Amino acid sequence: MRKLPKTEQPASFGFDKPARERLIDAAQTMFRFLGIRVANGLIAHEAHSNMETLVKYFGHGDALISYFIKSLIAESETVWEVMKEDHPGDPEAQLRGWLATEQESAGRPMQPQMLLARTAAELYEHRKNPQLSEIEQYWRAERRRVVGLCRSSGLRDPVELADKLLLMVHGARNERNAYGAFAPSRLLQQAGNECLVAHGAGKAKVENAVETKADRA
Repeated sequence: MRKLPKTEQPASFGFDKPARERLIDAAQTMFRFLGIRVANGLIAHEAHSNMETLVKYFGHGDALISYFIKSLIAESETVWEVMKEDHPGDPEAQLRGWLATEQESAGRPMQPQMLLARTAAELYEHRKNPQLSEIEQYWRAERRRVVGLCRSSGLRDPVELADKLLLMVHGARNERNAYGAFAPSRLLQQAGNECLVAHGAGKAKVENAVETKADRA
């Protein structure tokens, strides 16, 4: 399976960029590592700026969170772009590739799919939060895509199958490394492929989607 491109991270927040861009870069990085509840003052400090400038461009910081969510969604979309490129015109292979990629990503908390799940959990206390709605809208679009692939593959009960797959995938995304190395998500690809077979797909050899330490070196 072809590996996804690595996410580009800003190298620094020096004065080579305008203050607005520095604030966005600093927020993007700090949200990834500390969550979206990081103090605005800390973002301003890391961006070599101040609160007055942050409020001028981004109000109380909600706009920075929206930028972050949009960037995660854009990164998540690269998974599907890779599947289309690797398996053009083969929706079943795209589904299998998606499951393999999700299993690999489950042990990597900085992957965009994992960060979207974490950010949704951080926003969930306010159910009418428009930023949470952005994530939920993306997930609904993801569901429609998976249903479409199941239907295009000619599999039985495509909506039911898609929901089974999404239930497993979202469970893996929320695992948060709570189980250590021997985590339930290690079986995601196998379980997903078994679901595909149960709904009419042919059997396929399940490759190990988890990289070894040597692979990552």
